[in-house]
Amino acid sequence: MRLNTFCLCCQINKQASMIDSFPDEKKKLAYMQNVLTRLTNLQEDDNSPSLYTEFQKHFTKIWGIAPKDYTELKKEFNQLMMDLEEELMLSIRESADPLERALIYSRIGNYIDFAALSHVKKEELLSLIEKGKQESLDKEEYRHFCEELSSASSLVYLTDNCGEIVLDKLVIRILKERFPKLDIQVIVRGFPAANDATIEDAKMCGLTEFIPVIGNGNDVGGTWLPHISKESLSLIKNADVIISKGQGNFETLHGCALNIYYLFLCKCEWFMRMFQAEKFQGMFVNEKRIPSDL
Repeated sequence: MRLNTFCLCCQINKQASMIDSFPDEKKKLAYMQNVLTRLTNLQEDDNSPSLYTEFQKHFTKIWGIAPKDYTELKKEFNQLMMDLEEELMLSIRESADPLERALIYSRIGNYIDFAALSHVKKEELLSLIEKGKQESLDKEEYRHFCEELSSASSLVYLTDNCGEIVLDKLVIRILKERFPKLDIQVIVRGFPAANDATIEDAKMCGLTEFIPVIGNGNDVGGTWLPHISKESLSLIKNADVIISKGQGNFETLHGCALNIYYLFLCKCEWFMRMFQAEKFQGMFVNEKRIPSDL
């Protein structure tokens, strides 16, 4: 996705807020000048997730403060979703279209995003899940999706957040049942990136017990093709169909012209404007059918 002024302002505001309480104004000014200098020298493949990771590393170097450790929060939200797993799978199986219901629940799980949201509330998450029982996917896009899967040989599933990965697991179970000949490969973040799912989360929720899962070799909160592992890149480029979860994956992948179905909630002002959507409205869109001006 092309960078825009809104994203640049967001990057600046995030960095400014991180140092706001620090007393050394001279050092703070120098730090922000470095941030602004980087933003005035953008490269063609720069994107918001990669810039955020770059700034986080610079922050640690200058201030000697390590990024927030999300380990315990990730376990907490993984367990929350695992506790609901049986109930949600029952709801999926009792629905008119189990695959559609599973995708909707998985999309709602994209709410669990501590990088995009200042507050992630369990009550709001549970409310969104309940409302999801009345939601549907874009009918035309879902028709394309099912038709393509019926003739596809391979699918790559790009996960996003902790907790959410438990709901991704339910989608994959239904996909395996409905398309038993489909080869499915899951790709998670290669290293910690905020509360994004890694191999440890995939193991905790039991996903690795029945499906191949690999890390992408990168610590960016997205799937930045020029900088992921060769194995991940090969799987993605050769997949017949790709499911991509979350805004970060959209920001790093949109424009690549691969057959990607993006599944996410609109959580920031720019995504809401871009898709003319309300906050937390779900999207299910294909890379090849997104208007070229987005």
